[in-house]
Amino acid sequence: MIKLLLWGIAIWLAFKYALPALRRLNGIQNPQSPRDKGAQDTVRCAHCGVYVLRSEAVTDGSVYYCSDGHRQAGRS
Repeated sequence: MIKLLLWGIAIWLAFKYALPALRRLNGIQNPQSPRDKGAQDTVRCAHCGVYVLRSEAVTDGSVYYCSDGHRQAGRS
């Protein structure tokens, strides 16, 4: 009975500690990593201060706006 318990603990420890360590060594990332692959930079609107995705922002030179209306209104 004790052998069975020790084997169970050994298998549990292997799954708990050894497998994650081997994945890190092989370069496999944790799918729940805080830095998502789809993460994008945000920029601040020069008119109202709202943060928008850089890909969705309207630019006027090096100045970013959240909409075309705010670009036309200019900086506040």
